[in-house]
Amino acid sequence: MHSEMYGVYSGETHEQFIQRANRVFPVDRAKAWSRVERAVFNHLLGRMIHEHGYGAITDTMLDQSRDDMARIVRRCTGS
Repeated sequence: MHSEMYGVYSGETHEQFIQRANRVFPVDRAKAWSRVERAVFNHLLGRMIHEHGYGAITDTMLDQSRDDMARIVRRCTGS
């Protein structure tokens, strides 16, 4: 259940979180990621899930992770 007041999803399951995260990190794009992109994604999302739990991760946090991932990958690959 989404709480508009706090922007969190209380009681969200792993599968529900995955579906929501797929809107920010579409599967068709993720399949084409390089090893660096996958490593950065795993690190950023793993840390966020560990620190906050699925239900406390907002859509804004996912968007910020996507932007952070792009910046980190650019720095690592020089592109």
